Amino acid sequence: MNELAERVKSVLSEQDRNFLHIHHALDKLAPYLPIGVLHLDDSDVVEHLDQMVFRFMKIQDGIGRRLIPLMVDAIEPDTSEMTFIDKLNKLEKFGLLEPGEWNGYRKIRNDVTHTYPEEKDALVDAINEAIAVIGKLETTYLKMQSFCREKLHVSG
Repeated sequence: MNELAERVKSVLSEQDRNFLHIHHALDKLAPYLPIGVLHLDDSDVVEHLDQMVFRFMKIQDGIGRRLIPLMVDAIEPDTSEMTFIDKLNKLEKFGLLEPGEWNGYRKIRNDVTHTYPEEKDALVDAINEAIAVIGKLETTYLKMQSFCREKLHVSG
């Protein structure tokens, strides 16, 4: 396997683990959904929220900073002049992303991570929004994973 395929395989393995852990956190949070402001005072709920938020960030970062650039490198001969937006557009053309989808994940990530603790209503809204999109994010990831396995001959 070539170096690019090995790097893609590593990213896919990492994301598989992240999705495993985020689902575990979601299972623990299920009795409390949707999350409300009062849940932010429950240390058990907060522990599982922290895990879910951490994994959401890891997934969003891992796909955005590692997988997307690697996939575009594999399908495009020269990406040296491509911006991240150009790379997203390329994956949209391949049907691996919906138009504007990635920016939505980015906004949610920023809302969850940059909302101050005293802004409890905004924080709860961002957390519930993140929980709501995890399934769509995973579907997108699975399309990317399938593409990598079929088109880039990445095993695993």
